[in-house]
Amino acid sequence: MSNHTAEDALKSYEELVRFLAGSLLDDDVEFEVRAHAHRDQLLVELAVEEAHRGRVIGRGGRIARAMRTLVDAAAVPNHLPVVIDIVD
Repeated sequence: MSNHTAEDALKSYEELVRFLAGSLLDDDVEFEVRAHAHRDQLLVELAVEEAHRGRVIGRGGRIARAMRTLVDAAAVPNHLPVVIDIVD
């Protein structure tokens, strides 16, 4: 994957996670999404305040698992694994 394509992919996955998290959280809840290449994979970090983290994780991690599934499906054409990490 060329450098330009990797940057485009990072931005796309970052925007996808931002859209999904924004759909789950109230408008007044602040969150941040950062994406970067890490070894042979792309890492997307979703930072949400602890009080609201349950909204993006879900009961038993169901919502987080669903977000990861959507991003994995979007990543298939790039043949590069994408990891979503929910952080402080």
